[in-house]
Amino acid sequence: MALLKGLSGDPLKQQLQKLSSDPEGAAEVAVELLELLADGDEEVRQWASECLENLECPRSADAKTFGKLATSETEDCAFWSLKMLGRLGEQARTEEERIAKALAKSHPIAVRQNAAWALSKLGTISAATRSQLEAAAMESDARLVQLSKQ
Repeated sequence: MALLKGLSGDPLKQQLQKLSSDPEGAAEVAVELLELLADGDEEVRQWASECLENLECPRSADAKTFGKLATSETEDCAFWSLKMLGRLGEQARTEEERIAKALAKSHPIAVRQNAAWALSKLGTISAATRSQLEAAAMESDARLVQLSKQ
């Protein structure tokens, strides 16, 4: 699998297009895909998003990096990092605190919703995290409320 680093323009887009139908290959470069969500080229961002959307089984070895990116200033990066953590389920338990930080009101609602969803996939969570979910369940966004109660 060729790495994405060092590629740009059409060669990068072509590699991303191939990866969009190769979830196992995308899993190998998931962190790079997340970084590409901040790329200046809209087409690159769209291909990276499609690759992540089709990636159902991320690598558990990437959980820590996904956790670090869960509160990224790039909304799409935070959104997809949380999606990857949720897909890892209990394998992402070590990142509970970082996922919970993404519930903060300072984050966009889509990020907060994914944080609540990811937390619901971890299994048993700490009392502090449960408290944050309970607070989120009292807010006005219906989807966030529903996800926080799962």
